Amino acid sequence: MLNAKQFPCKIGDQNYTIELSTTSLDLINQEQRITFKLSLKLIITWIFYGDKIIGLKVENLEVEGASEDMAKLKMSLGCLATFKGILKFYTFQQTIYLNQNNTTKVCQLISNRNYRIYACKCYKKCNRSIESIHDEINLILKLQGHKFIPMIYEVYESNSCVYLIMEHLYRNFDNDFNDEEIKIIVYNLLQSIKRLEKLSIAHKSISRSHIMFDEDNQLKIIGFSNAVIQKTTNHEFELDIFKVGTLMYKFYKRNMQGDEDQFPKIPDSGSDLMKNLLENQSFYRFNIDVALQHPYFNSLNGDGIEKEIYSMNPKFKDKIEETQSFQTKNFENTLLSLTKQQYFQVDLSTELQN
Repeated sequence: MLNAKQFPCKIGDQNYTIELSTTSLDLINQEQRITFKLSLKLIITWIFYGDKIIGLKVENLEVEGASEDMAKLKMSLGCLATFKGILKFYTFQQTIYLNQNNTTKVCQLISNRNYRIYACKCYKKCNRSIESIHDEINLILKLQGHKFIPMIYEVYESNSCVYLIMEHLYRNFDNDFNDEEIKIIVYNLLQSIKRLEKLSIAHKSISRSHIMFDEDNQLKIIGFSNAVIQKTTNHEFELDIFKVGTLMYKFYKRNMQGDEDQFPKIPDSGSDLMKNLLENQSFYRFNIDVALQHPYFNSLNGDGIEKEIYSMNPKFKDKIEETQSFQTKNFENTLLSLTKQQYFQVDLSTELQN
């Protein structure tokens, strides 16, 4: 199989080779080929000896292999299948976000392997169908590689929840943004919508709470629970444009002094751009390409604008670094906590599932 990865293994006393492609996991020897189609519906449970992976269980088969090969296989699988046993690989640190109807929450985890910090979106299966959860994850997978989408690494499942392991991001909306920072956010959002539209995807829920930043100040969009794939242009895409105009209005309104009902006066023809973004898109379709070339954005790159995603300036980065510094100071405490858990066998499953 072209570009397939291979790992020697055993089923009972028979030698096999695991052949992994982007679409299937095959167990092969001279007599037979056992094929498992890769999808989030495929459940894999890892077999341990001490703290090392020595095999896997898939459907009714138990497969054994060298620890190094099994670790490589798990890394290669990534989000191509769903794993069992999240607590073998990650330790709960804290809840970052819990939505109002308590259907999903985002936790901060630390890897038991490399001690890096990750985010984990927890979906309660009692509140959403497994098909709906898989649809959202598959949509995010489809967008991987785009700068404005968070990296996702693995998917786990327990009796009550599905867990999506993602890169750890930062939310920095406690302080007001200056004019340049607002321009960068609005520009990046418009670029993001343009790329989503090319893939016939409408986000539908762009809001302040769905804007995050990575360690390099790159804007990331989250919150794809309501996103839809549209075959034709319709009001769903137009709603995304309107939402960007609403955010732009709120950013500048927060910086204004005086009359709450006064419409923000934005320099560099920004008021004109915001008015166009807020127009009823059903009657007036505002072209995103025209918006991205609007004079409001000229100061980002001299007289013209390169069509790329911008990162925040050093001043904004300082805000992120303060957050990172706080986490670094608490890292030793985290390691101490992990040590205590090994001795006192703290059950953290409740924290992840609640």
